[in-house]
Amino acid sequence: MSTVVIVGAGSGLGLSVAQAFGAKGFDVALVARNKDHLDDMNSALANSNITSRGFVADVTDESQIAAAFAQVREVFGQVDVLVYNAGVIAAVSAAEATAELTNKHLQVNIIGAIASAQQVIPDMVERGQGAIFFTGGGSSELTATPMLTTLSIGKSGLRSYARCLHEDLKDKGVYAGMVSISGVIEPGTAFDPDVIAREYVDMFDKRDTVERFFTGRPAEATRPAD
Repeated sequence: MSTVVIVGAGSGLGLSVAQAFGAKGFDVALVARNKDHLDDMNSALANSNITSRGFVADVTDESQIAAAFAQVREVFGQVDVLVYNAGVIAAVSAAEATAELTNKHLQVNIIGAIASAQQVIPDMVERGQGAIFFTGGGSSELTATPMLTTLSIGKSGLRSYARCLHEDLKDKGVYAGMVSISGVIEPGTAFDPDVIAREYVDMFDKRDTVERFFTGRPAEATRPAD
């Protein structure tokens, strides 16, 4: 049985991604700070006959990330897919973005992603297979959003990391990619999390691009040149 680990799992996109991979037969490991939220998601997945477990960890603490992945391996064995979905979305202008606040947000928006990826890269490279996904912020990472300065900085850095990792791993049998969401995720809209989640699975199946932009028109998803 294959295993997907979703770091920064929440009741929105994280749960939808879990359901999408679970529908493909994956076991699901959910990593987040709040145990109650993890329990609720596990119950929802169980109702869909998807095997899952929750693991409590703060993505700003590398030792907690390492401990969570060690527990995942004890329960499920090897990790086949990693989805890093954690992020801080806060209204912070450039003038308000102090070094302390920016560093705090970057710990979630990019450093936690790197720390999580490092937990799976060695084993994936050794096996010559695996996939790593990051959730991007659409326009905030490309053109910058002044009132989301710390998010723009973090997602721009994460995009660079994803592309560098893709180039580094593509000849080693390991896929790295990013789904960049250019809108506000909300059920029942063009940015419904269940619809967005299918983009991750489609990229996993096709592996034909390093990045895909979700613009609310999944059939016309923008794919920048690789």
